[in-house]
Amino acid sequence: MKFLDFEITEGTIEDHAKRLLNSVKNDKKFVLTLNTLIADQYLHNPEYSKALKKVNYIVPDGFGIVKAIKILKKEKIDRVPGIELMEYLCEEVAKTNRGVFFLGSSQESVDRASKELKRKFPALKIAGVHHGYFNEGESDRIVNKINNSGASILFVAMGVPKQEIWISKHLDQLNISIIMGVGGSFDVFAGLTKRAPLWMREHGLEWLYRIMKNPFRRMKVFFRLIRFAITVWKFEKKHPKNGGI
Repeated sequence: MKFLDFEITEGTIEDHAKRLLNSVKNDKKFVLTLNTLIADQYLHNPEYSKALKKVNYIVPDGFGIVKAIKILKKEKIDRVPGIELMEYLCEEVAKTNRGVFFLGSSQESVDRASKELKRKFPALKIAGVHHGYFNEGESDRIVNKINNSGASILFVAMGVPKQEIWISKHLDQLNISIIMGVGGSFDVFAGLTKRAPLWMREHGLEWLYRIMKNPFRRMKVFFRLIRFAITVWKFEKKHPKNGGI
């Protein structure tokens, strides 16, 4: 399905994990979990927009994206939260001899997150971990560390837009089959941050929960969400029968 300039792949979490893991032997996948913040950054940040041109597998993460597609495309698609896709990929890859590498967040967070996922899936092969607080001059060394680890999957938790820009810059150097930006997921698995209650997630209110937990830090994000909503509204008013964007 086409939305903005994105070719979204539809399906359940299980469908996506199966496709991605089956593609490991064939080609490299740069996975984008599309939400409204990413879409807004794509529309207003030229460097980020350029970075996303290298993405070749997109899933609809955010409730706002699913809602916008319903309004503009008149179609219903399954939401695929990135953190849940990450967890399911770990569960499934644990059944193989492939490894995963965790890059990003603080050293405490990445260590605790990898240990928690290892606890959940004892057979999971942790090929390596590295925090996300490094400068660009250190990137070649880190890329070599990732490549030498033998990992098949790389999860990058640096936040939007930094994580996708970093992946895009080093995509050709990375000998990894699946590369996926996962935002604040490490902090959640590490127990440093809590996800919204299930009822809020089911009603598309996870963004509100994050603002309530950290209002000063999240207000900039809130205004970007509003900006994206206005963009969708303006398009719908201008092209009420267009059915697409």
